[in-house]
Amino acid sequence: MNTVQKPKLFQYAVCPFCQKVDAILAYKKVPFEAVEVHPLNKKEIGFSENYKKVPIYIDQEGRQINDSTPIMRNIDSTYPDRPVFETDQAAKAKEDQWLKWSDEVLVSSLPPLVYRNIKDACKAFGYIANVGKFSPFQKMAIKYSGAVVMTMVAKKSAKKKNIADPVRHFKNCLTEWEKALEGGKYLNGHKANGADLAVFGILKSIRNLPAFKYVEENQTVYEWYQRIENDVNCN
Repeated sequence: MNTVQKPKLFQYAVCPFCQKVDAILAYKKVPFEAVEVHPLNKKEIGFSENYKKVPIYIDQEGRQINDSTPIMRNIDSTYPDRPVFETDQAAKAKEDQWLKWSDEVLVSSLPPLVYRNIKDACKAFGYIANVGKFSPFQKMAIKYSGAVVMTMVAKKSAKKKNIADPVRHFKNCLTEWEKALEGGKYLNGHKANGADLAVFGILKSIRNLPAFKYVEENQTVYEWYQRIENDVNCN
């Protein structure tokens, strides 16, 4: 028989996919251990043979689940209190549409925005280094090496996605989400579903970075964000 243990989430602090998982764990009040992965050598996930990305979730029975949305669905089924994912066919179709949008469109808007120059990239990697249990030398290496690498990656990503103006593109994404809410408190009107928590987690990944100011400038989206934040933290 497998031994019951506290679940573990192997993550990067500013990884939008990791924050999706963190959001549903917090929403369901599931106690877990967050393990910050060294973004350069990834030694903390050396145990994972065929999957070298984050998030990686080790459930209460020691089983490994990879990739943010499958992890979210696993958590929702394992902890049935406060169900998240839709079961009604029409509601599920809408939720799936915006889950896909969040992973393919919203997430892709972040690297060109967050890592558009060395200064902004250093702020992001400085935050990553500080939340992890790293030595002073490791923190310095993570901050500056990571910033250089991600600045180059962000430029390539912007070119590939044809994002000429990262700020305008991100603001357009926020407007899309605003329209999706259709004036309701949540995507489905009355409670947070999987897409709500996914988008919230993705935006939460930049909560401590300068780019979050654009979320605050969109009144509808920011009010929705605060509503989800309250659901996650207070219930």
